[in-house]
Formats: sequence, structure tokens, C-alpha cells
Amino acid sequence: MPPVLWVSFPGAPYTHQCARRAAEKLLRPAGWEIRDTTSEKRPDTFKLPDGADVYLAGYDVLPFESLLGSQALCSSYVIRKALIRKHHLAHVLHAFSVKNPTRPVPAPRTWTLDLQFADELDELLSDDLYDVREALERNDPACPTSWFILKPGMADQGNGIRLFSSVEQLEHIFQAFEDDDDDEEAGITSQLRHFVIQDYISAPLLVAPDHTARKFHLRVYVICVGGLHVYMHDDMLALFSDTEYAPPTGEMQDLRGHLTNTCYQNGTEKENVYLWRDLVGQPACLASERFTLTQAHIDAVRLSAAATIGAIFEAVGREASFHWQMWPNAFEIFGVDLLVGHDASKPHALCTWLLEINAQPDFAQCGEELERVVEHVFQRALQLRLEPAVWSVGETNHS
Repeated sequence: MPPVLWVSFPGAPYTHQCARRAAEKLLRPAGWEIRDTTSEKRPDTFKLPDGADVYLAGYDVLPFESLLGSQALCSSYVIRKALIRKHHLAHVLHAFSVKNPTRPVPAPRTWTLDLQFADELDELLSDDLYDVREALERNDPACPTSWFILKPGMADQGNGIRLFSSVEQLEHIFQAFEDDDDDEEAGITSQLRHFVIQDYISAPLLVAPDHTARKFHLRVYVICVGGLHVYMHDDMLALFSDTEYAPPTGEMQDLRGHLTNTCYQNGTEKENVYLWRDLVGQPACLASERFTLTQAHIDAVRLSAAATIGAIFEAVGREASFHWQMWPNAFEIFGVDLLVGHDASKPHALCTWLLEINAQPDFAQCGEELERVVEHVFQRALQLRLEPAVWSVGETNHS
């Protein structure tokens, strides 16, 4: 009997087809049987059958009960909240930083809060968030220098994200959450009580691929294997906002220039999604300095991304034994989002900060032109799981 691999990403035809093609190209010549289900099925209506050797599939259709303790390989860890839930990740990174004060975590300062009703905010600002309150009260209302960003711990697609620079603005945000009757925002505080507040990096690297200086974040595909090897795919994406960036001011009602989530964009993938390496020669701006991106800039950011990802995954791997269960027969592709800017201690050096980690990233945001990148990510994930090789830390392998 030939070995069997199941492919199934219901509701995600782009991902399903890329994964299927990757498996066909890599494993069919070696005699594997590739099975798949229609990508049109709903993930809550079925589970994949037992008995396969490898499952390359969405989280909701994996038969985890039969996979525990088996030799079959699956494309997701059963529990990984410590990575993908913002409040869990913040707790883990804080714990690691406290234990390792000489090894700063490359992420913005973060505070967590559990809040169900707006009237609970005042007590939190006097207790757990006192340093946030102090920073807000030091701000000049006419020209605030410290901005913060509020994110629901479990929301996605940019829902509930707000910028603020005063206590009054933060109070108004939570009051608006309670009062808002819009279906997309209603019940944020009642349904999602976990939030994080972060320092807002208001002077990121801006790039102008279409002659308009826009904010972007890097989407880096990271492959985790067993418990634990971490690999970074070399083809990083740059995902741009679709409007020109301007530093935050006033009440900040329009966040389109600040949020780089693809769900906020009106343009096509071709206009807003680029390969990072293809941006050589594009005009860029960092603070007040204008320059042209060179290959040296591209390579420096890639090295910084590798260091940031290594530090983050080491911290979570060491501190999150309960909320990240690293089954030896599991592997997973994560989409890691990074912001590019400069380190205050090295003003002329580009560096990266962690924004968030996404399980089951939305590969479709790559568009048709970058299908080959997604397909290669799946190929590499299968190779790393099925054809393990000995790599040195920091080594690049293009095979």
C-alpha cells in the first residue's frame, strides 16, 4: 500500500489548490497517494477519516483524537493559543523578559486588560495600567507625543482596533463599543473581554512603490516542526495600506493609512501586496530621512526578521508549555507579521518588531501572481517534515 496524504482546506479554495499542487509535485513522484476533499465543504460539517500517513489540512477538519500518540503527521498543533491569542502571547513574552532581563523581546511594550464593561476602565487605569495613564496624562492635548493602540485579544481582520492618546479617548472607545449597534462591532466588550494595549510605533518605515508613501507590514511564513524546529521562508511579503500615511493626530477616526490588514483595502493584491525583495530601488522614508531601498536594506531587514522570529518563538517555546502543546508529529505554517522601523539606539539601522502571529494565514491575499510562493511554502513544509536534514542555526537552504 502506498503512503497516503490527505489535503483539505474547506472554504479556502486558493489555499486548497496550492497545497494540493505542492503535494502532487513533491510526493506523487515518490509513489504517494494524494487524496483530497472539495474545498467547497464547510469545515464544521465533517472530519477527515483516520488512517492517512500525513494530513495537510485546516485545523477544524483534523482528527486530533486519533492523531494523539500516533505516527501520522498533521499540519497543525492541537493547542497554540500562546502564539495566536494576543493576550496569551503578551503574558508569555512578559514572563520571558522578566526571567531574561538582558534579552529584550523585539515587540512593542504591551499591557493586557480584562474588561467587560466600560465603567471598569477607571479602576484598571489606576492599578494595572497606571503607567499607561501616566504617559497619557503627560501628553500635550494639542500635540501628543505618545500614542497607543488598542486591540481585542481574539478579534481578527482589524475589528476593534483603535488609536488613542488620552484617557478621555480610551474611555470614549469603550463606551462606543457598548453603544455600537453595528453587527460587526456590536458586543466587542461583552463577547471579547480580553484586550491588549501597545505602544504605537508612529514612525515606521514607509515605502512608495506607486510614488505614495505608505505604511506596510511584513508577512513572513514560518514553519514549525515537532517540538521544536523553526524555519523562516525566504520570500517575505510586504502588505501595504491603500492610502498615504500621515502621523496620528486628533481623534483618529480614519485608520486606513495606519492599518495594513488586507480587509481594509479597496485595491487589488497587485497594488498592495509585494515581495519584499522586489522593492529594491523604491523610494522610502524613515522619520524625516528619505532614501532609496538598496539590496543592503533588503538583506538587513531579512536578517532582522530572522532574529526577531527566533527570539519570539524561543520565548514562547520556553514559557508556554500549557498553551502551546508541541506534539512531535505536528507541523504548522504560521503567518508572522512584523513592522519595520529603526531602533532608537541604532538610528541608522533598520529593525523589526513583532505585530502578531497568525495560524492558518490567509494565503489568498497573495493573489494569483504569488501563487508560486504559497505553493513553495507548502512544499518546504512537507520537505521539512518528511525529509528532515541537519541544519545549523541561522543557515539558509535553497534546495
